[in-house]
Amino acid sequence: MTFEIFNGQLAPLATTFLWSLGIGLLSYYLVYKTTLFNHLIEVPLLPTFLTLPAVMFAFLMSFMSSDAWQNYSYARTALINESVAITRILNIPVGTPELQKNIKLLVKAYLEGVLNEEWADSINKSPSSKAQASIDGMEQSIWQGVTACSQASGTSLTCIDSTMSSVFIGALNDLRAARRQRLSLGYVGSTDGKWILAIFLGLISAISVVAVHRHNIKTGTTALILCCLSIWIVLGIAVLFSNPYEGSERLTPIPFMTALEDLKNVTK
Repeated sequence: MTFEIFNGQLAPLATTFLWSLGIGLLSYYLVYKTTLFNHLIEVPLLPTFLTLPAVMFAFLMSFMSSDAWQNYSYARTALINESVAITRILNIPVGTPELQKNIKLLVKAYLEGVLNEEWADSINKSPSSKAQASIDGMEQSIWQGVTACSQASGTSLTCIDSTMSSVFIGALNDLRAARRQRLSLGYVGSTDGKWILAIFLGLISAISVVAVHRHNIKTGTTALILCCLSIWIVLGIAVLFSNPYEGSERLTPIPFMTALEDLKNVTK
């Protein structure tokens, strides 16, 4: 995303303001400072011409805003599902106390990998090998317990019955699915093509507003200011939610941080 070159939570709003300001200045220059639209002084455009670019821009921004909010909702749901799956895994009394302690250590390593590598370092764009190894370790421990049951006829201390193993594997699969959904949504804000098209269509809308008022600079300037402010607002709203893990409205991994703090207190 273009606004990533700026620092601060309100960077999307600052960037969209600069976009809107650039659209306004360029529109004013093209219409009033060049000869491209001089013929409109004698034969002005009909005001109804304003509706076509404006309606197209409104439809485009409505689709982009809806898509951004949908991705934001999916990311929030993935965060909730992942934290719930972690809680289920920790609360399942599977196997011996030693195995339960090992599961807690693996969950702790998983949370550390997610928070430090996936969330902090890559903003949920790259998977953590530490987190993946923790999931694989938990799954391997469960299957080893299931194998021990079949080999020792249920008398082994590490035996895990089929009911307990199916519940644990179900929670583990939910954790894996929620994590994959969270990581897949980390890429939604990395495509600049749609924003370039939106800015270009906004520029066409602003030019059409000024072109209709080519015969009166004061009226055209007032209309252009209102148009650019509107463009700033709709672009700002769309960009704020364009990536659920960046910007002032980004999601925070508070459930993961709380769970990790609880595990550190338990394992002391």
